[in-house]
Amino acid sequence: MDARTTHALAAETLTAEGEVGIVTPQRIAFPEGIDLTCGQRLAPLEAVYETYGTLAPDQSNVILLCHALSGGAHAAGRHHPDDRKPGWWDLYIGPGKALDTNRFYIICINALASPYGTTSPLSIDPSSGQPYHLNFPPIKVTDWVELERIVLDALGIQRIYAVVGGSTGGMRAFEWAVRYPERVQKALVIAAPARSSPMVIALNHIQRQTILMGLEYGGVEGAERGLMLARMLAHISYLSEPALWSKFGRDTVPEAEFWSVTYQVESYLEYKGSTFLQRFDPFCYLYITRAMDNFDLGYTYGEGDLRRALMRVQARMRFVSFTSDWLFPPAGQQEAVEILQSLGKPADHVVIDSPWGHDSFLVERVKPQLKPVIKEFLEE
Repeated sequence: MDARTTHALAAETLTAEGEVGIVTPQRIAFPEGIDLTCGQRLAPLEAVYETYGTLAPDQSNVILLCHALSGGAHAAGRHHPDDRKPGWWDLYIGPGKALDTNRFYIICINALASPYGTTSPLSIDPSSGQPYHLNFPPIKVTDWVELERIVLDALGIQRIYAVVGGSTGGMRAFEWAVRYPERVQKALVIAAPARSSPMVIALNHIQRQTILMGLEYGGVEGAERGLMLARMLAHISYLSEPALWSKFGRDTVPEAEFWSVTYQVESYLEYKGSTFLQRFDPFCYLYITRAMDNFDLGYTYGEGDLRRALMRVQARMRFVSFTSDWLFPPAGQQEAVEILQSLGKPADHVVIDSPWGHDSFLVERVKPQLKPVIKEFLEE
């Protein structure tokens, strides 16, 4: 497969697809906690996870699915029959789908510092009896991987058939292949590089400052308004210029006020900001975006040399990028692929021509492009 060209897999007819149905979140406690990369011990610790499919007797069919920044363990199915929406990757998980639950046992673990049940800045600090908030210890992507590891260990799972993730989930998938090479057979890294770029760090810094300034001048209410603004900026980085033209153009809203919402794109961003506030938390957002900034596999495992770090990899790896993704553009993944290939490691790079930017991995808007790429890699 040519790593420099758009993947040409035909969008073959997939087998009949079904739903995973009603799923129940599961919780696991670790009273002794874990040692974080910052040197602090976080205890007690809880993690929330969901599973889909049936675990093979020999545990040979485990797929670890790693969610992105605002995702959580609820990747597929519904918690209640009247839920408005299914899990965040329901399009790809289920009988006959890309992550086929007739074949695989999929586990998705809510990341450390996320507000969806795993220990986070919202949890109670045992030393004060109050929520941690800004007293939560610093975390890195490595700590996310370590949380996933101890959950898998507690479940008796030692070998992972494949680890799959997009965006910050792709960072975890990549780090799994480097940190625990003997445990991972395949790794699928979607829209994520081996290190965060200065552009990503800059965007995250501005987002955090909106939250911190809001907190300083307006307390928790100010921090929440800051989170809305941060999400608006972040959401722009998930899209692309063609996507914005296609969705909104220069259309205006009725009865617009000069200093208020005038254009449809402004109305959309306000909506995205307000709905995000209903499901996320500003303190969690601070910690998660800083963990993104610190992600650098070359620094963590190769003393600054990415080639040295990637020498550790044993897994068969596939990287997927999208042509219009300017947050994590294809060049970042191509660098890692070329290093892996030069080391004789089995790795390829699939570049999908999509106008929908970084968010392309979350939904197939026109025809299946990502589905066959995932399915072929997992089932080959």
